Amino acid sequence: MSDKVEHCQIDEFTDDSLAYDKAQAGVQTDDPLAAIKNMRLEQLAVCRLKTEEEMQAMRDASVRSAGQATDQ
Repeated sequence: MSDKVEHCQIDEFTDDSLAYDKAQAGVQTDDPLAAIKNMRLEQLAVCRLKTEEEMQAMRDASVRSAGQATDQ
């Protein structure tokens, strides 16, 4: 009988652990280095997007000016 009770307690503990892990999956920890890293990665992504847009604008301007030069 005690084996059955012990087995139920282990199952219950495992189920609680899984539920806790699932509940904590969306919670951010208070790790300042991780927060700084995420912030810097976000800034880098924004910078790359702006740079790509600027490069595309320069390419478009270059193509337009080359097209106008051949029209004349």
